[in-house]
Amino acid sequence: LVKERQRQASPPFHLILLTTFDAKSRIIAHQEVPIDTVLRQAQHLQIPLLAIPLHRGSGETYPSRIEKGMDAIRKRLSDAQRVSLVFGDLHLDHIREWREKELSSERHALEYPLWEVPYEDLMEDLEASGIGVTLSAVTKGTLRVGTTFDRSLWKEAVRLGMDGFGEEGEFHSVAEVWAVSRERALGL
Repeated sequence: LVKERQRQASPPFHLILLTTFDAKSRIIAHQEVPIDTVLRQAQHLQIPLLAIPLHRGSGETYPSRIEKGMDAIRKRLSDAQRVSLVFGDLHLDHIREWREKELSSERHALEYPLWEVPYEDLMEDLEASGIGVTLSAVTKGTLRVGTTFDRSLWKEAVRLGMDGFGEEGEFHSVAEVWAVSRERALGL
């Protein structure tokens, strides 16, 4: 995606990571990843990170917090002719429909570059990157937090009746991008 955007970029392409996290626990919901881990990823990749705290009980909606984040990006990149929210969703229609309903705006596009990419292709890309991936949360089955996600775990998850990449929420993972060079991690 990064290489493709750089090739198409006119004006310049700016990539900013955006995530939300619980303001009190400093954990990213469902993934169970500390925000400091995502900061470490962003620093290694040399990509700016906009981390949006979510305050429980504030009455503020998730979409409104995202829109405030997008406003901050637009303000910082006032010359940007195109702003997009890009998601790593693989195939869940109901998630995409929710995003389209709740996060669509005339002021930014929604993009899904991994949508329906075959898992074999994703696994080949992961293996070529050399990035280690570790399970950070498990909600189903006998998989364990801390286990390495690789081809054998993918096949084991399928054997256990799960989505091989945890797309149904069976497990979540964290990419240890700092274990390889920035260029290799980004596929440059």
